Amino acid sequence: MLDACRVIVDTEGFHAVTINRVAQDCRVSRTVVYQQFGSLNAMLIALVDREIDRAGQGFLEAVRGQSFPDVMARILRAVDTHPATWRMFMMPSEGGPPELYAHLASARTSVLGYVTQVIGDQVDGGGGDTELTARSVHAIADEIVRLRLQDPDRYSTDRLLRHADAVSAALMPPPPSG
Repeated sequence: MLDACRVIVDTEGFHAVTINRVAQDCRVSRTVVYQQFGSLNAMLIALVDREIDRAGQGFLEAVRGQSFPDVMARILRAVDTHPATWRMFMMPSEGGPPELYAHLASARTSVLGYVTQVIGDQVDGGGGDTELTARSVHAIADEIVRLRLQDPDRYSTDRLLRHADAVSAALMPPPPSG
């Protein structure tokens, strides 16, 4: 049922999800949907919770990389594996449950904190501004993911990773040896 709900959200937006529609798409009665979730809002919250876990797992696997391009390669693989999940969070449609937006705010804060921590050592030693660099890298990573989701033919993984490599070199050059 949550898969059917996610398809509706991905193709038409949260506003298009109804108990009747999910029941019809799953070939079950409305009663079955109500027994499983209790209400439309509870079903949407269950969907958001499941998908935030899925996206979080993809992110955690991705951040095992050592460089920005390596991390972006892993994130783009996660995006390509579950594009509907990532669209829900990177390009949310109107009408989602309030919990969705609370999850998004929390996730953005966590990701920015992680980026700040990871690049802090690289930037601080070179006299850079860790906060500004982290915010810049975070914004660029967000845009790379959005571009991939919006138009994967135009924004191929190879093209996006070449850009991530160039951005990484410009924002976080290796420290001078000596």
